[in-house]
Amino acid sequence: MTNFSFALLSVNTPAKPGEGHAHLYVNGQKIARLYGNWYYLENLPPGKNRITVSLNSNSHESLVSNGKVIQDTAIIEVPAKSTHKY
Repeated sequence: MTNFSFALLSVNTPAKPGEGHAHLYVNGQKIARLYGNWYYLENLPPGKNRITVSLNSNSHESLVSNGKVIQDTAIIEVPAKSTHKY
């Protein structure tokens, strides 16, 4: 990312331009705050899963650019577990 810094020690403080954290949603449910560039996501259910990450200020407001919330979404498809035994 450019023009943004994760600020773990500033969470729940007044917003500062260009810093904060991210919110991670799986299938519309918020599951974590992110304070760094990576997160290990495990135990997704089989099928299509909608993963959304939004950037948020220290005080949790959504960050906006040109009138749009700064976020991105990807669909991750998890195959069903095979019952075939080898």
